[in-house]
Amino acid sequence: MKKLIFISLIAAISFACIEEKDTDLEKPVLELLAPMPCDTLFFGDSFHFTAKITDNTGLGNISMDMHNNFGHHNHGSHASCNMDAPKDAVHPFANNWIFALPESEKEFVFDTLITLPDRKNDSVLFDPGDYHFHIYVTDNDGYQVFTSLDVKVLNN
Repeated sequence: MKKLIFISLIAAISFACIEEKDTDLEKPVLELLAPMPCDTLFFGDSFHFTAKITDNTGLGNISMDMHNNFGHHNHGSHASCNMDAPKDAVHPFANNWIFALPESEKEFVFDTLITLPDRKNDSVLFDPGDYHFHIYVTDNDGYQVFTSLDVKVLNN
């Protein structure tokens, strides 16, 4: 009996010492400033990617990727643009970018210059047309928000 009381006492003390973590359930907020949905970008040129990012506890990172949308697929609800006729990709462009955000900031305007190459390594021009630009923002608690926008990328 004494053994059972002792084990119960140890268990009660152990559970009392476990702190519950105040887990943040709020996702970051992403406001795209540039480019805008349906903007036209050009291979061989640079453009500013700009977004206002806010979070109640602090920021983590931002990652972006671009890939073709020649088959008119979608990634959820976002503004749809006037698209070219569907086509097969021959030399599509695809890339991704990852940037750390200031962890202690709760509001930050992220701005970076992105240069789109005009040719593949073998000097072949990339396919112009409809592309998706994905943006993922993660806060310092690991919660993530995602958005996508359609852009047109043409040869310069």
